[in-house]
Amino acid sequence: MQLIKNMDLQLKPVLEKYSKYTIEKQPSPTYVEIYTKSENDIVLAYSKVKQSTGLSSEYTPKNNECEKDELDLTGSPLKLDLSLHTILDETMIPDEPQLWKKEELLHGPIDVNIARDIANLYSRSISTLPKDDVVPMWVLCNPASEEPGKPILLTIQSNNEEFNRGIVTYEGALTLDEIDVEELIKEFAKQEQIDEDLISILVDSKYTIAGMTYGQLSVVEQLNTPHGGFTELHCEWTTKTVHTPYISCKVRFEQEVTIGHMASPCNAVWKSVCALHNINQLLVDMMAAGTTCINLETAVITPVIPGMKRYNNAKRLKELLNETEMYTYTADCPAGGCLCVTEDTTSLRQCMADMKRGSSNDFTYKLWDVLRECETAEELMTLLLQALTFISSGKIRPFIDVSNKSLLSKLVLKLSRGHSQTSKVLKNLRSSPPQALSLVAQVGVDKTMWEYTRIMSLLEHSFFLARVWRADARSGESIEQINQTIQDMTMGGEFNLNPFESISTTEHSIRMDSESFCFEEESNDLTVDDFVSLKKHGLVSDKKDANEVPLIPDEIDISSWKNILMRFAQIHACLEHLYRAETCLRIDFSQMKSIASRLVELYVTEKSPIKTVGQLMSDPVVKINIPITNNTVQDHLKKPAMWYRVDMSRKEEAKDSGILRDCKVVHVFSQLPVFPTTTHQYIETPNEEIAETTTVGEDLKYQHTKYIYLSNIVNSYIEL
Repeated sequence: MQLIKNMDLQLKPVLEKYSKYTIEKQPSPTYVEIYTKSENDIVLAYSKVKQSTGLSSEYTPKNNECEKDELDLTGSPLKLDLSLHTILDETMIPDEPQLWKKEELLHGPIDVNIARDIANLYSRSISTLPKDDVVPMWVLCNPASEEPGKPILLTIQSNNEEFNRGIVTYEGALTLDEIDVEELIKEFAKQEQIDEDLISILVDSKYTIAGMTYGQLSVVEQLNTPHGGFTELHCEWTTKTVHTPYISCKVRFEQEVTIGHMASPCNAVWKSVCALHNINQLLVDMMAAGTTCINLETAVITPVIPGMKRYNNAKRLKELLNETEMYTYTADCPAGGCLCVTEDTTSLRQCMADMKRGSSNDFTYKLWDVLRECETAEELMTLLLQALTFISSGKIRPFIDVSNKSLLSKLVLKLSRGHSQTSKVLKNLRSSPPQALSLVAQVGVDKTMWEYTRIMSLLEHSFFLARVWRADARSGESIEQINQTIQDMTMGGEFNLNPFESISTTEHSIRMDSESFCFEEESNDLTVDDFVSLKKHGLVSDKKDANEVPLIPDEIDISSWKNILMRFAQIHACLEHLYRAETCLRIDFSQMKSIASRLVELYVTEKSPIKTVGQLMSDPVVKINIPITNNTVQDHLKKPAMWYRVDMSRKEEAKDSGILRDCKVVHVFSQLPVFPTTTHQYIETPNEEIAETTTVGEDLKYQHTKYIYLSNIVNSYIEL
């Protein structure tokens, strides 16, 4: 609180004098972060661009004398060539990669003379503060001004003991082969008057493989963007070259995915998770407020999102019943088994495409795929009762897997064989929404659990998920230990990686044992008059009508669903990342196993940043930054990177050598502009260089910007 108060006091004189500019504390924008490698808060000063024009209203240079110091700018004024640029519509979402965020398009530069005045005034305000209380100021400058030199950014970071300042300048454009790191080191050594071996160097690069990020968009915008995220590789090395040593460098895999993106094939299972989340919330609300307090006609099961495909669920249900009736009369019972994971499955892309068409032939699973698309609870209950009414007519014999232990599957079998009190049964079910919803949700939970397990079995993580579902004594084992156990067991011969395969040897078996689902098998089979009971949760009255069809004593306990749904959300984040990694990096299952292990370690744990399904529904963007083995992405590293960065500074032993100060120089060589168009369009780039930046190969031009940071220990104030 004291720091915020100090910040307000230090900024007050600056804000009063330069009220026409935007000067505010915020996280570092991309064009500052690329030089500082930090997302920490800064004070950013810029001229806010009018949304209607895309151009800053303040570019007029002043002729007054500027204050001088050792960072005096030299060079020729830059020229403005509007013929090379167009007025931008800031509401347009581009689908081309860019280094800056959409909202930064509103950041316009300030005349460099005024920028210096702002920095000097702020410097005087913070000169008496201790280092820990100082927030650095960065000022976005207009490089097209009459001021000699090509400044793009100025920074002041002084405190009561140090005079800290920095500048970013545009140095021109050159090819990759023209970048001489050893020459840059010599230049730095000469500037600081120290030996070259006293210089620490770190070179890194960024490979943009696919996609892009869209910044602070709304949830609906994120779900409808052209790209569902981005995939990048970040490399680091210490050798004196900008050519990536793809065998020896350190590589990190950076990726962003949008959970529920309209174009994601993983929605084939994510739709189930979202519907289950909403049903579970409805059941919880019914427990708390009572059934009559919930309006089923407005209670959402699947929210309508602009851009999503909407289904005629009544028609889909009719088609499902007609298909099942056809099987009844032709005696052509569908084969059981997992339809989305077979011996021929070679990729997640193939798996998800098959899952979209249907993962199972079990009637209750197919029925769930229809009901989960219902927009309201009323629609879901209406279609459920229509299905059960048709089944009770005896016209169809639905295929139910022999290991399907769900209460709805047993109810379907009983109704299809005839029921003496069908009308009363359906009436009671209609009058008890909690029973109807929980019947459906139990099938959805079982099916979703089974699907995630089968998908992850492709990457040999089905044992891990089986342990997650059961939460058994092996919960303390790491993924590596579990995978080692699998490896040990396979050393002696064939071993099936599906931990549930031994449950049933029936030809049509597609289900796992109920114990694997955290549901204990019922001690008694259902009778003709058996139905679901949620009496334990206060959803069923203790008083019973003598003529009422008895409700079964076995209950669907939804208390475990909250934790299971959390696991669904965590596993789905892994699945989205794995699918995108497979597609963008073009890797196979064997190469994806190590990535899968790291993702599961990151997300499917008690320390996971993902705690609920609702969290991902309201904030669908999920990012990772994990190490990856070089051989997995070696082919990508042989190509030119999006940008290279050479970071040079003094070693610790050089603190008493040469010029007595701390100095850091960062050279950035980038294919794309580091700065938003509102600033970059004023950087002088000859026409022939612009043409060459669009070519590939050896003639590819990299724009060179340079950041110099200087820090002197002083006892008196020094102006910038």
